[in-house]
Amino acid sequence: MEKSGNAAVPAGEHPEQVVYGRNAVVELMQSKPETVEKVYLQFNTSHPKLKEILITARRLKIPTGKARMEKLTELAGTAKNQGVCALITSVTYYGIEEVLAAPRNTAPMLVILDGLEDPHNIGAIVRTAEAVAADAVILIDGKGCPVNATVHKASAGALSHMRVCKVKSLVKSLDLLRERGFQVIAADMDAEKNHTDIDWRRPTALVMGAEGSGLGSETRKRCDAVVRIPMAGCVESLNVSVATGVLLFEAMRQRLG
Repeated sequence: MEKSGNAAVPAGEHPEQVVYGRNAVVELMQSKPETVEKVYLQFNTSHPKLKEILITARRLKIPTGKARMEKLTELAGTAKNQGVCALITSVTYYGIEEVLAAPRNTAPMLVILDGLEDPHNIGAIVRTAEAVAADAVILIDGKGCPVNATVHKASAGALSHMRVCKVKSLVKSLDLLRERGFQVIAADMDAEKNHTDIDWRRPTALVMGAEGSGLGSETRKRCDAVVRIPMAGCVESLNVSVATGVLLFEAMRQRLG
């Protein structure tokens, strides 16, 4: 008979709760897949149940990772984890329709993060989004870093106030927002238009591409404008969280003005 259980995770490293054990993780993914941020499976194992868990996670677009047994033991707080741990989010996710039904601003401002990998960047962006009273931060399900305790810490408490959405398809979400009257703006250092040339007072969805890979081609097709932040020094671009801050505060400057 397989044993399973929950365990608290050391503060500052991981989300607040972990489910471990093969049957427990399978049941969790089947009943509440939206709560699972990531599944870690034992490195170098051919156990059929773990293969089944991996296939199920991929089908549900739940991020997965490999870990040595020492790491799994640390995560679960016990060596009896059966080679698998699931990290559970402590974030309540909103639907885009929920946000649009109760906007924070007359002209809503949404920040969309397309697969960012660095939790410090995600947390910093959430903090900045809250500072300018954006309506929501939108993440893409199955892409990028999960919302873990590092994100919480980097947001300096803002994650408790900012509404966070998680969508299955960025393309469909952008199409929906454009139908609702939003302009879609993205940032790219090779763009011709400066960020100050945009009318940020309109309902806006700001899309920030992942570190390194940037914007996808289908995303770019749906943008009403792609903007650059002018540089005077020797560097070509800014860190994505800094760039997001520059754009959001320009939007707030125009809106307050």
